[in-house]
Amino acid sequence: MERPLADRENEAGILALVPLNAERHRISRAELDLLLCVPADRWVDATDYDPDLVRTLVSKGLLLSDSDDEELRASRERDEAFTENEWNLYGALYHFMTQWGGVEIKEGEEEAPELKIRSQAVARAHVAEHGLPPSATHECNGASEVRLPGVERDGPLYRTLLARRTTRSFDPKSPMTIEELDSILRYVFGCHGYARNSADVVCIKRTSPSGGGLHPIEVYPVISNVAGVAAGIYHYNGGSHSLAMLEALEPDEARRLSTFFMCGQRYFGNAHVACVLTARFYRNHWKYRRHQKAYAGILMDAAHLSQTLYLVSTELNLGAFVTIAINARDIEDRLGLDGVSEGVIAMTGCGRRTSEGSPLELDFYAHLADV
Repeated sequence: MERPLADRENEAGILALVPLNAERHRISRAELDLLLCVPADRWVDATDYDPDLVRTLVSKGLLLSDSDDEELRASRERDEAFTENEWNLYGALYHFMTQWGGVEIKEGEEEAPELKIRSQAVARAHVAEHGLPPSATHECNGASEVRLPGVERDGPLYRTLLARRTTRSFDPKSPMTIEELDSILRYVFGCHGYARNSADVVCIKRTSPSGGGLHPIEVYPVISNVAGVAAGIYHYNGGSHSLAMLEALEPDEARRLSTFFMCGQRYFGNAHVACVLTARFYRNHWKYRRHQKAYAGILMDAAHLSQTLYLVSTELNLGAFVTIAINARDIEDRLGLDGVSEGVIAMTGCGRRTSEGSPLELDFYAHLADV
């Protein structure tokens, strides 16, 4: 039996990465030589090359064919979309080659008491094997030191900042209200103004920043437990502040789907609202065309929005979460996204917390000495 490719990637040889279909292939020297002979900017006649090698490379997605074969045509169209959306090669390699599909995280499936014991056991085994991580704080010795006054601020903003935390235990018996959902969507993802930039492009104002003011992030709420809103998959239309239902679901179906989307993280899947964050890539790439920092900007946009969701949720006395442990390929298939012009970045969400909390949630102290 042949070992999996992942176990053989450190062996000497040639490994070809194919962002087009998110695959890795070991190739021969003869295949590499053929690839080096074929120009990347124009079509050439396949009969000028070894037909067996051509077929192999086409099947791996390393060469494109103008054949009418359905599968080959799909690869060609995906490549055209890849080019039209102005992807930077290095950003594309990271995005497509690190996507998950069909992944299930086993940790977290047990009931709470057993989960706590197993989690502690797993964590201690990890420390035993790898030692402790770098210290929680990092301090440098400078030529001089300025002691800061450490003024403690009071007020709603500062109390909300200190109260925000990740929630892993949601109360299925107490639904969110439509007013709470309204506030989450409006003050996290909604439009709060419009302007035209120097290129006469319409930009929107959200409560979070965005690279170039372009706001390419879209949100698809999977709603399972909001009073007055049917369970299902929705798209939030920020311009009109409305929800468009894409697929009706039963509440339990919505929770199972959210859990599957998040690789089996049931504690997040049980949230009342789980939001899929996607990017309309060309909205960003229109300005940052094949730019090496374009994809990093998209990741930051999603991160800003998730933090704002935490703050708004905390103000509403709701719990919140964000995760990148997601089955992005499966989500894109379910939402009907091509992954190239619009694709999945992360998931975030909120809901009413349980009173007892979760063994996975940490208790924090005011001073390091108390830990």
